Amino acid sequence: MKKILPTVILILISLTANAQRHSDTIPEHLKNLRLPDFKLLLTDSSTNFYTEQLSKKKNTILMSFSPDCDHCKNQTKELIENIQQLKNVQIVMATTYPFNMMKDFYNAYNIAKYKNITMGRDVLYFFPKYYQNHYLPLITIYNSKGELKYYFDGGVPTTQLIELATK
Repeated sequence: MKKILPTVILILISLTANAQRHSDTIPEHLKNLRLPDFKLLLTDSSTNFYTEQLSKKKNTILMSFSPDCDHCKNQTKELIENIQQLKNVQIVMATTYPFNMMKDFYNAYNIAKYKNITMGRDVLYFFPKYYQNHYLPLITIYNSKGELKYYFDGGVPTTQLIELATK
């Protein structure tokens, strides 16, 4: 019994350390995949936005969020506070939540002011199925060639996001 307890503790510590070390790696099912084709219903409730409308000359941040998620609100607030550093990055924010909740979030953060941010409703529930994330916000960063470079399930510190998205 005395030998089992230290072994169990050592295993738990090693699993925790391993989980932290791999928390920002690209999941196996997404490795080597390109920017996916998706469709969003924009906040005017009649215009659709498609993947092919993204610039092929800029890096892209895709953010799946919930309008009532505090982490998502904080991530959005920090993105906006640092928008000048991200002016050459296109940001797509998608939610599966009801349209009115998305619209309220859009207005609360005055997203219309930011030319490089596109927000829409993921009416086909594409993002959760494709990315199979567990937490929100989900943030993925694609380079200008459409290659997935970074995946963060549950957000990322803004300084790190800026550094990675502007490489």
